[in-house]
Amino acid sequence: MKISLFSPLALALALPASATVSIEFQLGGIDVPAGSIGVLVADADGDENFTSPAKAAGAVLSNGEWIGGDVILAVFSRSGLPDWGAQKGFASQMAVLDYAALGLAEGAALMLHIFPQRTEGQTLRAGEPHLSYRTDEIGQRTSNSTMGFTLPADGGAHLLAVIGPDQQGNADLTSLDLRILPYTSGSGSFERALSSPTARHTYYFELGASGFLSLQGVADTGLVAQLIGPDGQKVYTGGGAGFGLYDTLAAGLYTLVLSREIGGSGALAYELDFANSDVRFVVPDIAVGRGLTSLVGSNTLDGLPGQSVVLASAKANPSSGYASIVNRGRLPDTLAVRGSAGNALCEIAYFEDAANVTAALRTGGYRTAEITEGDAGSALRVQFSPNKKRLRKKRGERTKIPKETFSTLVRAHSTHGPPAMDAASIRVPTR
Repeated sequence: MKISLFSPLALALALPASATVSIEFQLGGIDVPAGSIGVLVADADGDENFTSPAKAAGAVLSNGEWIGGDVILAVFSRSGLPDWGAQKGFASQMAVLDYAALGLAEGAALMLHIFPQRTEGQTLRAGEPHLSYRTDEIGQRTSNSTMGFTLPADGGAHLLAVIGPDQQGNADLTSLDLRILPYTSGSGSFERALSSPTARHTYYFELGASGFLSLQGVADTGLVAQLIGPDGQKVYTGGGAGFGLYDTLAAGLYTLVLSREIGGSGALAYELDFANSDVRFVVPDIAVGRGLTSLVGSNTLDGLPGQSVVLASAKANPSSGYASIVNRGRLPDTLAVRGSAGNALCEIAYFEDAANVTAALRTGGYRTAEITEGDAGSALRVQFSPNKKRLRKKRGERTKIPKETFSTLVRAHSTHGPPAMDAASIRVPTR
């Protein structure tokens, strides 16, 4: 397919005798917001690296200006060519380029940056949302292209056309998907799919002041999520079958990039759920009992009364009870759990299945697996072992075990979101 806006031959005939170049640029169709601009830059300093616009605050988006070590060749608006259907792109003919005046030479690498909601002459902001595209693959260009993403030989008119399959081209443009995340609207969710192994979806939003972000994604295995902050650095990386970020962020521009792990095939569906306030909570709930089928304290929260069980220790024999830890909230969390230590008169030990987790419980270092509303949670066996030798009291000719009561308070705390806790006790009197 050839979308001809300008005739390279006619341009060549119109060029003056001096060594100058005219370039017609076409890239489409892609899914970027209305009001986006395209900025074509050349690697003027020859370091074979392009400066990220997110790290070039203050650079002016105008012809001949610099973004780090890259010089801007052209700034053009999103095109509405009917040939590209619902998807759009960029199509324009650059004014005649004077390599010498720009400090450029044949072979300098080119790259296209795409900026949403920007206009020519504006300056870049810290963390500026953008997409960047270039390719060295010949198959990505249409057959009538006369140049690639490098400056052609000085003199003449050239065409660089990169067209997607929906417009009968061969270019893979599935990474050029940019849209706003309506974070400032409060909360919301939507479902989309990465259409190919190379597809990338980029969302951007701005925090006018420091604020809380609740961001959760769910997908089949293979999703990769990266949140990039105002300084252009990653502030969060997650993925797999899902991810969750619940944190207070500094003011500024943020970009969320969703892609997939290497080796995936076919489309990858995902659901994105977000809010600018903590609409989900961690709700620890501890229940205790003689067995896991006879627990008390379920759905009694915040350490309120009614979460206690009394066991018996006849003749100071060992006695065991159980503590179940679940999360009644919709915010997934790995709960931190602490249990009381024993003393010289009674050892208290904690077991998860066959594993002795006493040391972790005593220090508060124990963590459950990540659990959320509806999950089974974790179960601990709590074993009391009174020290008979220390407890025995001799009264005349008789030796008796005096009445003593030993207890533990098992407490669970959230590790994500607002602080939340629950607590329940197990008491063992000797007789």
